[in-house]
Amino acid sequence: MPNFEYQGKHVEFAGTYTGSYDCINQGKFYEQAFLEYVRSLKLGGTYLDIGTNIGNHALYFAMFCDTQKVIGFEPMTSWRERALANLRANGMEAKVDVAPFGLSDRREQIRFNPYGTEYLLQCLPLDAYLPDLTGVTFVKMDIEGSEPKALLGGRELFRRNRPVIFAEGLGDPAPLFQAAELIGYRHTGKTMGGKSSPMYELLPA
Repeated sequence: MPNFEYQGKHVEFAGTYTGSYDCINQGKFYEQAFLEYVRSLKLGGTYLDIGTNIGNHALYFAMFCDTQKVIGFEPMTSWRERALANLRANGMEAKVDVAPFGLSDRREQIRFNPYGTEYLLQCLPLDAYLPDLTGVTFVKMDIEGSEPKALLGGRELFRRNRPVIFAEGLGDPAPLFQAAELIGYRHTGKTMGGKSSPMYELLPA
């Protein structure tokens, strides 16, 4: 179980980590530079972690940002279970909810093939799940190409809350920017992360 000290707090991760997550073994959060930038924004309220995976980002948001609540979305059962274990290891399970489905612009099943095994993932629109939620100030969205559909499915939530959004754009980012424009957002020109998985900052137009 990797554990380390960060910003005066003890952090623990359940299980073992390899590949992109090997940085955890070295005492760092995955995408730590991006997370530290989010922290520097000093946004309170509720954060949405769309594509929670193992809970790396949700844990950071809960422990080190000015959050009152974090709501995650992770349809892959094994990843969601690991995220919940990591939250429990740090006493953050009451502050973070992780919904067991993905987001899209409609209720549908999406085929996902991450490691040679195909999964059918249940997805629904953000507006259908959280039709009245207020106080959302930040959204991180990393869902392997489904970001444009998820933006459109949360049109009313984004209109009502006007949060800062960082969304991944795999390959050509044009569909992401077009969806952002349809919900009243624009790309600011700021991009975080590497060339293979850039995260684009989207703000209200």
